[in-house]
Amino acid sequence: MKILGLIVEYNPFHHGHLYHLNKAKELLNPDLTIAVMSSHFVQRGEPAISDKWTRAQIAIKNGVDLVIELPFVYSVQSADYFAHGAIDILAKLKVTDIVFGSENGDINIFNDIAYTIKNNQKAYNNIVKEQMNLGLRYPDACNQALSLLMNKTVTTPNDLLGLAYVKEIIDHDYPIEMHCIKRTNDFHSLQIEAISSASAIRHALKNKIDIKNQFCNYKEYKEFYFLDDFYPYLRYKILTTSNQSLKQLHLVDEGIENLLKEKILVSNNMEQLITNLSSKRYTRSRIQRMLIHILMNNTKDQIINAMHLNYIRILKMNNNGQAYLNKIKKVCEYKLITNFSSYTHPALDLEFKATKLLSCLSINPNKLVELEYKSIPK
Repeated sequence: MKILGLIVEYNPFHHGHLYHLNKAKELLNPDLTIAVMSSHFVQRGEPAISDKWTRAQIAIKNGVDLVIELPFVYSVQSADYFAHGAIDILAKLKVTDIVFGSENGDINIFNDIAYTIKNNQKAYNNIVKEQMNLGLRYPDACNQALSLLMNKTVTTPNDLLGLAYVKEIIDHDYPIEMHCIKRTNDFHSLQIEAISSASAIRHALKNKIDIKNQFCNYKEYKEFYFLDDFYPYLRYKILTTSNQSLKQLHLVDEGIENLLKEKILVSNNMEQLITNLSSKRYTRSRIQRMLIHILMNNTKDQIINAMHLNYIRILKMNNNGQAYLNKIKKVCEYKLITNFSSYTHPALDLEFKATKLLSCLSINPNKLVELEYKSIPK
């Protein structure tokens, strides 16, 4: 049985995503397509533009058979952790192939880099550590190590994620074939084009530009969420939390709690705060992830405890997906969950906190919270 695995955010599901999904299915002709999708918050440290159930349902309507939740504890993390959580889940679901989009589009290059890192792990780690001690950000330090070891670099967001997927599969010897499809647009462009980037679509929505023809199933999105709208909550949280308590929170490291206290006083909105906190040391995405963890009051220990997954949560499925789950539920290493209330785990506790945080921006907050334990995957 050929099972296609996709790692997605669908933030929102646009024509480029549909192109990628159809191309992947054309390439493999799979018996089943599974998407592991970020929950309410995404890897860049922002709320998804829409709730996870809406995005999951749209994925099913456009050809995915089974949508699995990538838990918050992995979705709002750096590329390596994000990849670890997503690949682990897909491996437990016995996917045979994974297809991802990248700026590079050549899977052989990703394989070469991943094997070079694996075969020179000590030297690679030492170079990364040395470069970070010199003040480089982690992604830049990794690129410096690659440049010295094999005269190659990986700089664009989807290539960095793609490499993280390939490294995870190779390091764990998962029996999964990897494929990549070259992206059809500029990942950071804010221009509205024939196939616009998710960034461009979110930017247009934020600025109330009519782009309903730019992404799929527009009428099914009831409301949109933006990071900026959390600023009043964040300002209150930082101003009323002691430095000692801030230090206990995930990603609040190396004395940045002092900078937080300083910059919140001179920042009028989220954009200003992020700009004031970003530096040679800390990427914008890392800062945004930290701010989300501060909003949720996630301690370092809570994140560590939640990372030990032993369950797989189903968000949506069609008949084909349901039939597959019935087939593997007795042999799957992880507990398959369709009912939130039927299982307990630290990662699920974080998931509920994430939903309650997102509800602060919702026009119907109680309904959003209720969906966490009342939503039916089918």
